[in-house]
Amino acid sequence: MSFSQEDGIFLKICAFFGHSYVDYTPYKEQLKKIIIKLIEKCGVMQFYDGYRGNFDKICAQIIYELKLTYPNIKHIMVLSYHPNSEFCLPKSYDETVYLLEKAVPPKYAISRTNRCIVDRADYVVSGVRYTYGGAWSACAYAQRRKKQVINIFEQENNIISSL
Repeated sequence: MSFSQEDGIFLKICAFFGHSYVDYTPYKEQLKKIIIKLIEKCGVMQFYDGYRGNFDKICAQIIYELKLTYPNIKHIMVLSYHPNSEFCLPKSYDETVYLLEKAVPPKYAISRTNRCIVDRADYVVSGVRYTYGGAWSACAYAQRRKKQVINIFEQENNIISSL
């Protein structure tokens, strides 16, 4: 949860983690329903992801579309590395954030960033189907931290009713 100095209230945060190579197109409407429920019923106003793979990109597209209906939501690209001078923020994002407090070797930057994202998040929306990889590790960490993890590969009725 983050504190908004403008409004003096706490904003709930949702993080997205999924595989980079899975086609999530068939799950777009289900994802949209989950995100709308998080906004309307759970008070989520900030969405974090790293824009690394197919899951992040489809979630970014949905958030971008939903900003027309929910103009106060924020979509934040979490950077694992400091950007170079050629970096251009995709239009679907409002801002970037770099969460690592200390420099880490490049091979650990993504996994450590993912942990920082989980630590800030109130909810995690997961597109994790396989029990390996960085997204799976981040979701396993979220479960150990007692975060609510919503996996799109579970039955839709159970996901929606659990929120």
